[in-house]
Amino acid sequence: SRCGRRGACAEQAKGEMDEEELYDEFGNYIGPDVADEDDDEGDSEDDALENAYGAAAPGEGGDDAMEEDEGGEEDASMAVVLHEDKKYYPDAEDVYPDAQTMVQEEDTQPLDKPIIAPIRTKHFDHVEKKTPVTPYTAQYLADVSSNPELIRNVCIAGHLHSGKTTLMDCLVRQTHSFGSKLESEFEKKWDMCEDMRYLDTRIDEQQRKLGIKSMPMTLLLPNTKGKNYAVNWLDTPGHVNFIDEVAAAMRVSDGLLLVVDAVDGVQLNTERVVRLACSEGLPIVLCINKIDRLVLELKLPPQDAYFKLKNVIDEVNALVQQWGGVVGSCVGEEAGGELA
Repeated sequence: SRCGRRGACAEQAKGEMDEEELYDEFGNYIGPDVADEDDDEGDSEDDALENAYGAAAPGEGGDDAMEEDEGGEEDASMAVVLHEDKKYYPDAEDVYPDAQTMVQEEDTQPLDKPIIAPIRTKHFDHVEKKTPVTPYTAQYLADVSSNPELIRNVCIAGHLHSGKTTLMDCLVRQTHSFGSKLESEFEKKWDMCEDMRYLDTRIDEQQRKLGIKSMPMTLLLPNTKGKNYAVNWLDTPGHVNFIDEVAAAMRVSDGLLLVVDAVDGVQLNTERVVRLACSEGLPIVLCINKIDRLVLELKLPPQDAYFKLKNVIDEVNALVQQWGGVVGSCVGEEAGGELA
């Protein structure tokens, strides 16, 4: 009996060792594949059924086979189709059969360029970074501007490219202290004889080289007795399409500085400006600009240049008399209200 017990215990211990070999230390099954035995049993059963009943004869059951095929076609339309196998839209090749489709495996967009670019605010004006240094302080200019008797509003008008903005550049340079040539960037540009157009602050005005909007600027200027006045200059555009800017500037001005080209003389916009000034009753001061063109371009002798300038003055006086403007405090006050 003891021997039988020892044999049973040995067999039980051997069975436990076999079961331990079927699982790893984490409890995962590592033994032989059990599904293979089930598949073998299923295949053997199918073979037995085929051998028992036999295949159907070729002539028998033909109609049933046709019905099964028809039923299969009907069932194909009712079959379940997965989402990834569905075709919602036609392919590009079906829509554009002649088009060439190119698929790029790598992204050709550079890394320094974002996929969605940020919105950038467009700037239309040139903004000066630093305020130019003036011989007077800002407090002194504010004190002078606080007295209405020391304020003068002057409109600069004339025909296109008569030199209005360039004249303002000369006034800005004479009334501002820009320091030494090495310290001031503005003085460097002037020293290189660049066309500054200081009051053309818009980018399109700099590109087209003509004024579009009226631009005001306050300068502290002395009179012949040395008394300072705060003069508000209004630089107006000279193109005929922007005559509304000139009309608006004249409504707030105390006088008009009429700029006329010495070679071109009185032109279309010059007549309109004189007419507006006469209607507003503004005193007119004539400035004949670009006199050097008489020598450099026309190559006139001094006597002919004198008669040319006199002709320009006569044309302006004729316009003033034509529109019936009363001009007081003009340069030609001694000539009975005519310009000289």
